Amino acid sequence: MPNHIGNIQKMKITFTEIPDQGLRLEINDESWFPDQEITRTAPVSTRLYLEKKGAERVLMEGEIKTVISLNCDRCLESYSQQLDEEFRVDIELFFPDQEKALEEHHCSDSEMDTIFIDIPVIDVFDILTEQMFLLLPQKRLCSESCKGICHRCGENLNQADCRCRDEHSSPFAILASLKK
Repeated sequence: MPNHIGNIQKMKITFTEIPDQGLRLEINDESWFPDQEITRTAPVSTRLYLEKKGAERVLMEGEIKTVISLNCDRCLESYSQQLDEEFRVDIELFFPDQEKALEEHHCSDSEMDTIFIDIPVIDVFDILTEQMFLLLPQKRLCSESCKGICHRCGENLNQADCRCRDEHSSPFAILASLKK
């Protein structure tokens, strides 16, 4: 049964607080969400599972659900994006004597999802905020068929055809005259 956590300013969990069978959390507190950078249009639902993998490593698996508002990269209009994403992060203790080894170490693909910490305390809210930014789509499109805006007059081509659209059907049309 999950532990329900709500209305906590900062959530920090020490490695020793994680039982051998793991720790399941449902976080109802939305104070971690980066509202200053991301516009959310629905409540956030967060579930986490933390499992010790030895004395110096913890595996965190989680799920974030919400709806956010984004601007389309093609037409610049605002649209809603449903997020229902899972993530997985390894959290490992970092010891100062390992610093030299890490400087020369090349990370493998499996190590790219590893967070190194210097004390055995997991700042859950910081990790959730980081994951929220990583879950954002790289290419933000209101739809795959978005026509974008006219490069000459700025008309949203999803809403209307512009007058200058026939003048240059392609931004490369002028190159055709050079070929002749």
